[in-house]
Amino acid sequence: MEFYVKAAGDPNFDPTSIHSESEIAMLITQLETVMFTNKGEVLGEPGFGANLEHLIYTLNYNEGSILSELEKQIDLFVPLAKKYNTNVSVAFYKGTVRDIAQIDIVIDSKYQVGVYIN
Repeated sequence: MEFYVKAAGDPNFDPTSIHSESEIAMLITQLETVMFTNKGEVLGEPGFGANLEHLIYTLNYNEGSILSELEKQIDLFVPLAKKYNTNVSVAFYKGTVRDIAQIDIVIDSKYQVGVYIN
């Protein structure tokens, strides 16, 4: 069972639901949790979390190393990703203040989770 973690402004928010029944919804929740958690924020699991801001805006990382870290996090902490064909891509674009990072996760060629950080 997964907890229902959608906020009132999220697409497909259901105020009557307290947990998700759909495996795809659970997978997306697991992906969001890993992506938006920083290492050290989960008690007892110091390696959990993608540290996106750090990964993207530290000069030591490029698209390949960020992709590798995200895939490692998904492999370790998103068990449903093994059941579905889950592909991650990372790209950078020139922004006005700083560069923009685009992370796309496609599940079974049907569902997409996109993250844009600028």
